[in-house]
Amino acid sequence: MRLSATEASRSFSRLLDQVEAGRRFLVHRRGRDVCLIAPPPVRGRTASECVELLRARSPVLLDEDFGTDLSRVLAEEPVEDRPAWGS
Repeated sequence: MRLSATEASRSFSRLLDQVEAGRRFLVHRRGRDVCLIAPPPVRGRTASECVELLRARSPVLLDEDFGTDLSRVLAEEPVEDRPAWGS
């Protein structure tokens, strides 16, 4: 989405909330694009990070293969990257 520098400054907190949810914004000033506000590059996410992202979003409908897909993702995650229980 493209927005003016004035719009970005007036709603910066809300803008950051949307960026945190994965949206990207191209900011322009005096008719010229000046910056891109976007989430940082992601090398990969742990299952717990994905769950946190899902909790922050609107509810979704899960298909019948969701459990199988989730089990496969968890099995492929390196053990050393998994958070300890209760953390």
